[in-house]
Parts: sequence; C-alpha cells; structure tokens
Amino acid sequence: MNKESKSQESRVKPKEYAEVDKALIPDVWVDPYLVVEIAADNITKSPVHAAGLALRFPRLVRFRDDKSPSQATTVREVKRLYKLQ
Repeated sequence: MNKESKSQESRVKPKEYAEVDKALIPDVWVDPYLVVEIAADNITKSPVHAAGLALRFPRLVRFRDDKSPSQATTVREVKRLYKLQ
C-alpha cells in the first residue's frame, strides 16, 4: 500500500455511518477522495445496508476526475431515484 493510500485510512468509524450492520464493518475506513461512476440495473431496498438501499448488478463505468467527493450523488438523491423507477 502506498503512502497516499495509508493517509486515507482510519480505524475510527465516521459519524455518518453510525448504523452499520456488524457484518459490514470493514477493517479500516477511508476518507473519500475518489469519485467513480457506477451503473446498475436498478435500485432495490436492502435491510442490511445503512442507507436502506442497494444497487442491483453494479458495474464501474468510469473514474470521475472532474468531480470531488462533495459533488457525488448523496443518499437523499439515490432515495429520490429509487422512488422514480
């Protein structure tokens, strides 16, 4: 692991992930710094994921070097998209 990646790691859970299922807790948390575009067949309800939603058959479309993490789609926006499908 390179030095830049190491600086993004933390063993402290971020406040916004207070309700993470024990089965999903990672060994380390990372600070967001990379934005990716994901395509999926649809958005489904999930009793496991903290947001209550999951992407069905997700796949990486591209890395978004033109976007910052603050410009990424929010959970609120994904919930709105779920209602529109």
